[in-house]
Amino acid sequence: MPGLLRALQVLRERWGVIAICALASLLAAVTYLERQPKQYTATAALQFTANSLPSQVAGIPTNQSPDPEGEKSTNLQLVTTTPVAALVIQELRLKSTPASLLGQVSADSPRNDYIVDVSATDQNPRLAADIANAFAQQYVVYSQLQNENQLIKGEQLITQHLARLPASDTTDRANLNALDQKLLLLQAVQTANARVVDTAATPKSPSSPKKKTSAAVALIVGVLVGIGLTFLLNLLDRRVKSWEEFKELYGLPELAIIPELPHEPKTAQEQEVALEPFRILHNSLSLLAPDHPVKTVLVTSAVAGEGKTTVSCGLARAAALSGRQVVLVEADLRHPSFRAHLPLDEHAHGLASVLFDREDPLELLQSPIRGLNRFTVLPAGRIPRNATNLLRPDAVMEAIASLSSRADLIVIDSAPLLPVVDTRALLGELNIDACLMVARAGATKREEARRARSVLDQRRPYGVGLVINALSEVTGGYYYGDERTRPAVAIDESELVDLAADSH
Repeated sequence: MPGLLRALQVLRERWGVIAICALASLLAAVTYLERQPKQYTATAALQFTANSLPSQVAGIPTNQSPDPEGEKSTNLQLVTTTPVAALVIQELRLKSTPASLLGQVSADSPRNDYIVDVSATDQNPRLAADIANAFAQQYVVYSQLQNENQLIKGEQLITQHLARLPASDTTDRANLNALDQKLLLLQAVQTANARVVDTAATPKSPSSPKKKTSAAVALIVGVLVGIGLTFLLNLLDRRVKSWEEFKELYGLPELAIIPELPHEPKTAQEQEVALEPFRILHNSLSLLAPDHPVKTVLVTSAVAGEGKTTVSCGLARAAALSGRQVVLVEADLRHPSFRAHLPLDEHAHGLASVLFDREDPLELLQSPIRGLNRFTVLPAGRIPRNATNLLRPDAVMEAIASLSSRADLIVIDSAPLLPVVDTRALLGELNIDACLMVARAGATKREEARRARSVLDQRRPYGVGLVINALSEVTGGYYYGDERTRPAVAIDESELVDLAADSH
């Protein structure tokens, strides 16, 4: 069952590939069919009778062929033979060869009896009917000629035998003369072994191309090709898309899943609900250090773009709204991005000044959210050119120790784990209670997750938890609810503070 569910999930994720393949196949089939000439098929019917010539010659009455099935098979083959085709070409004065004409004609016995359908196909509907009728009629002529030729050959054999008999053999001569007279009589009244029972009418509609059938087949083929291509692309796709696979690759406890919301939350309800996954994450931190309170949390990811800064800011806000004094530290000095998430003073000093100018980190804290003084931020600040080469873990440790005197929880937004050495150095030196590894669904690659896990296995004397970001399959429609139930007026963070205060 899990395999089936995963297959359905793959099909749902790449349904566009299936739709494109089906549409392309359908358009290709329609284009091809439009360019094909219309063909018309007309059908005449022949009725075969048992060949009574041997019994007539022998004088033994019989109405049953000794091998009816073999005779029917022979009749079907004789209808579409070169001699019959030559007679048809002569009658209709066609310019085609017998071989090419036979390519337009078929004989079949769908009712499995002595009735044979003779079908002819041509671009000209009238000519198709003429060819079908001509084949039926000329086969009757051909069959009669064959019977007459057999009688003539028999008469010739009798004449040759009479010439070799002595005149004194009157008995044999009399018998052969009687047989010769009988053959002459049969030759005079001989008929064919078939007769035309139905003539072909001029067809009104083409028999090919069959547009509806061909289009349906092309559509089915396109869907099947799309499904095959979907699973091939999924096999070649190295990105991780499900929380089950993330847990398997990282081997870490899953603390929270941050859903991919359909749009930026604006209303009170939307902002409140958007914080819910971070509240879950905040409450789950105790699982990483059951023996003591979690006070220092480092947030990182395998590579850039997985949402570690979003998780850091969300966790800090949720903790502050729960009543804790929180300090959010921007330790990613290579690519600081707090300003895209928080209204910070871009000219103010930050962590860089603490590390390189020995400034007091407590004096550089900012409160970016109006009314939420429990939430303070130490941004990266203005970074010197050589800052990334001078990120000393001991200096960061001193800054964290200084901040601990004012904070109940310190959230450190660090650099990605794989591209640079910064976070690896912090993991080995800082006294951290917990580490959060952020992975983004549809972005993190399998080999990146494996490499990140290898680094963590070497440097994790404390609890490490997994946070899966931008997982669309968990949103459902619950988070934002029905459009009619949403408040119409947007609010700011201070209103969230009031909501939090009312709940305590």
